[in-house]
Amino acid sequence: MTPFSRLGGLAAASLDAIASALASASPLQRNSYRIAVTGLQRAGKTVFVTSFVHALLHAKDAPIEAFPFFPWRERVRYVELLDIPGLPRFPYAERLAELLAEPPRWPAPTEGLSGVRVRLHLAPAPRLSRLFEPRTLHLDLIDYPGEWLLDLPLLALDYEQWSIEMEELANAGTRAALSLDWQAQAQALDPAATEDPFALARIGSAYVDYLKRCRAEGLSWLQPGRFLAGTTPLEQLFFPLSRARGVRGGTNGGVLARRYEAYRKLVRRFYGEVFGRLRRQVVLVDLLTALQRGQESFADLALATRTVVEAFEELRHPLAKVLPVGRLDRLSLVATKADHITSGQLNNLVGLLRDMLGEPFMRANARQSGLLAIASVRATTQETRLWQGEALQFVRGVPNGRSDVVEVRPGEIPGQIPDRESWNSFVFNIREFAPPQLGAPFDKPLPHINLDKVLQSLIA
Repeated sequence: MTPFSRLGGLAAASLDAIASALASASPLQRNSYRIAVTGLQRAGKTVFVTSFVHALLHAKDAPIEAFPFFPWRERVRYVELLDIPGLPRFPYAERLAELLAEPPRWPAPTEGLSGVRVRLHLAPAPRLSRLFEPRTLHLDLIDYPGEWLLDLPLLALDYEQWSIEMEELANAGTRAALSLDWQAQAQALDPAATEDPFALARIGSAYVDYLKRCRAEGLSWLQPGRFLAGTTPLEQLFFPLSRARGVRGGTNGGVLARRYEAYRKLVRRFYGEVFGRLRRQVVLVDLLTALQRGQESFADLALATRTVVEAFEELRHPLAKVLPVGRLDRLSLVATKADHITSGQLNNLVGLLRDMLGEPFMRANARQSGLLAIASVRATTQETRLWQGEALQFVRGVPNGRSDVVEVRPGEIPGQIPDRESWNSFVFNIREFAPPQLGAPFDKPLPHINLDKVLQSLIA
C-alpha cells in the first residue's frame, strides 16, 4: 500500500476521476450492486474477494449444496469478469492460481484500492415481471485496505485531541515498552522552537516504527493507518505531541499540527467522494487470532472494530455531520477463519462479535447489519472422536509450513467477551492451516463456510 498522497489512483489530482468512475454505475440502479470489502490485521480480505468472485463465476453450474444461497441460479446464462473503469484491477486470476497451485498457498495480500466487476447475463424473467427484471446484473467488488478505515475517526478530532488519545494509549500495556524510543525522542523536542525538519523526520520515523512493532505484536488500533505502509514522505510525517497545545507558526508544534490537518483534508476528501459512494460494506474481522494472542490483543481489536463500525452509524457518531456515511444501505460484519473451530462453536463466534459491537449498535442497525462467521476457503474438515465415552469434535488439516495432517481441539470459544477475572480460564488452541489441495482447474465454488450467506445478507 502506498500513502494517500502518492497513490496513483487516489492522488488529489485524480480523485475526481475515481469518484466519477464509481458514480458511473449507480448503486441505485436495479441491475447494479457495489460491495466494498475491507478487513483489519490479516483478516483474509484477498482470499475472501478471490473466493467470492470464483463462486459467482461457477455457482450456476455447481451443485446447490456448494453455494446454496445463490439468488439467480435458475436465470443465469453466463458470467464474465470486467474491469471497473477508473479503478486498478483486482488480480483475481493470479490469486486464484496461488490457491490452486501444487502445493497450494495462501494468496499474497492485495494493497491499495482495486476492483472487479462480475457481470451476470440472465434469461428473461417470467412474463408478468419481464418489464421489471433486468437482463444483466453487475456486482462491483471494491477491495481497499482496512488501515484506511482506521483513519476515519481522525476526522472528528483535532490535533491536540488526537495526540492526547494516542499518548494515553502508548503508555498502556504492551505499547508502553514498544513506544519507549519514540516517546523519549518526542519528549526531547521543544514544540515552541523553530521548525527542525531533521528532528521531525527522525521522530516521525520512530513513530512509524512504533506502529509497525505494535502491528507485529498483534495490536490493531493504529493511527494513522496509512503510515503502516512505511512509504510516506518524511516531510509529511507527524506524530502525537500534546505539549504542542497552542503553538502555531513555523514552530515544531505548528508544523506537526499543519501536517495533521493536511492529512485529515485528504482523508476527508477520500471518504466524501469515494467511500461515501460504497453503499454496501463487508468488514472482515479475525477474532480467533486475537483470542489466541491474549486479552490485550483482543481488547485492542475490539477497540478498533467498534470505533470504526460506529462511524457507519448516522445518529450516534459525529462523523455523520461531515461525511455521507449515513447512506450505507447494508453492512455485513464477518468473523473469518471459521474453519479453525468446530461447527458447534460458530454461534459463539458470532455472539462474541455481537458483544464486541454492543447491543445499542445492533438495535440501531438491525435491518442494515448482518453478523456471520465464515471461512472463505475451508482448509479443514471436522472429525468426532470418542474419549472416555464422550464424543469430542476436532478440526483436521495441514498446519502452515508442514506436510502432515493433524487433529486439533481448538478450545471453547466464549459467546461473549470474558471479564478480566475469567479470561485466564479459557484455553485456546487456534492453529493456522494451509489451503486445501484442490487442483486446477476447479470449476465450482471453492470449499467454504457461509460465504453464500454474505451475498444473501448484502442483497436481500
